[in-house]
Amino acid sequence: MKPSQTIAGVFAIVMCLVFSVGCTEHRDQQNALSEQETKDGWKLLFDGKTMNGWHLYNRGTIPSAWSVDSGKLVCNPHAKNVKHGDLVTDRVYQDFDLKFEWKISKAGNSGLFINVQERPDLVNTFSTGPEYQLLDDNNVEPDYLKNLSHKAAAIFGVIPNNSNTTPKSGEWNQSRILQQDGKLSFWLNGVLTVQTDLNSTEWKTLVAASSLSKFPEFGAAVRGHLAVQDWTNGVAFRNMKIKEFGTGGADSQNNQPDQTSAQQSTDSIEKAVPGVENMAFSDTIKLQANENMRFDKDLFRVRAGKKLRLIFKNTGAQSPTSMAHNVVILKTGVDIADFADLARGAAKDQYIPSGVESLIIAHTKLISGGQTDEVEFTIHQPGVYDFICSYPAHWANMQGKIVAE
Repeated sequence: MKPSQTIAGVFAIVMCLVFSVGCTEHRDQQNALSEQETKDGWKLLFDGKTMNGWHLYNRGTIPSAWSVDSGKLVCNPHAKNVKHGDLVTDRVYQDFDLKFEWKISKAGNSGLFINVQERPDLVNTFSTGPEYQLLDDNNVEPDYLKNLSHKAAAIFGVIPNNSNTTPKSGEWNQSRILQQDGKLSFWLNGVLTVQTDLNSTEWKTLVAASSLSKFPEFGAAVRGHLAVQDWTNGVAFRNMKIKEFGTGGADSQNNQPDQTSAQQSTDSIEKAVPGVENMAFSDTIKLQANENMRFDKDLFRVRAGKKLRLIFKNTGAQSPTSMAHNVVILKTGVDIADFADLARGAAKDQYIPSGVESLIIAHTKLISGGQTDEVEFTIHQPGVYDFICSYPAHWANMQGKIVAE
C-alpha cells in the first residue's frame, strides 16, 4: 500500500468516527435536558422511549393508536385493533412554560390541549380544554383557512393567529405555550401568535360567540391536564419539555372532583347536565341530521319508567351516495368511544354489533337521506343516558344526552 493511500485511509476513518460521534451526540440531544435546563427546573413530558406519564383520555393506560417510534411520540389514526382517542398527561398543570416540537402529515390536522378536565361525564378533551391548533397550513383546502382561528398556532375556533407565520410542511416545528395566572401566550417557530387572559371578560365573550359555547365548561379552568389529539391524520411529537411556576403538578386521581358525593346530592343530574332543569319533560324524542354530521338537538328530559317514542329523520339529499346515520341510546356507564370501536367493524349489521344488547337501550335503523325511522322504548332508572350515531367517525360529533328523572 502506498503511503498516500495509508494517510488517506487513516483520515477517512478518523472523519467517519468524528461524524459518527457527532451524529450520536445529535441523537442523544433529542428528548433530553441540558444541565442548565435541569437547574432551571425544566422536566421532560416525554422521555423518547416510553409513554410513561401519559394515558388515553378517560380510559387509562391501554393499548391505543399512540406509540413510541424512534424517539417520537406518534399517533396512527388508522391503526386497527387498538383504542382510539386523545392522549393526556397523568398530571395536571396550572402555571407553566411548555415547549415542544411537532411534525404533521400532509394536509394534517391535530392539536395540543391545555387545562383539560377529565371526568366520565366529559366525553372529549375539547369540551373543556383550549386547543393549540396543529395544522399543515400549506396543504389544507384554502377555504378552511378563511377562518384564521383554524390556522396553526391559533386557539382553535376562538382566537385567530393573525401573524404571517406558517408551519414548515413535512418538517419539525417548534412551539411554545406559556400560562401564568390565566394569562396565555402561544408561539410558533419563535413568533408570538396569540395572547389572551382566560380570566377576562373578553375571553368569555369570545368563547360565547364561538361554536365551543355549547360546552358549558370550555375554557373555564386555568388548571388541568395537557392532551394531544388523535384526529384524521398522523402526527408526531418530540422534545416536550415543561417548567412549572410555583404551583406544581399533581397526580390525576388527587385532582378529580368527588364524584360519589356529587351523585349523592339531590340535584346531581342537573349539575351534571346544566340547563336541563329549565327543560320541559317530553315523551317524544324527535331528532334530525344530515351531511353536517350534527343532530339538531342534543338534550332531552324524560320521565323514568314511562314509554317513550324516538322519531329520527335523515334530512340529507335523497341520493344513493347520501350520508347515512342512526341513533343509538346507550345504557349508563357505557363508554362511547369503546362502543364506537365495537361498532366500527359491524357494517353488515348497520353498525350495531351483535352481542351488545346489554349495552343498548334502543336504536333506530341506519337510514339515508330522505328516510325516517322510529322506535318505542322505556328508560326504567333515573340517570343521564348518551345517544350517538354509531356510523364510523360520526360519533365524535353526533352525540347528545337524555336525562331521565
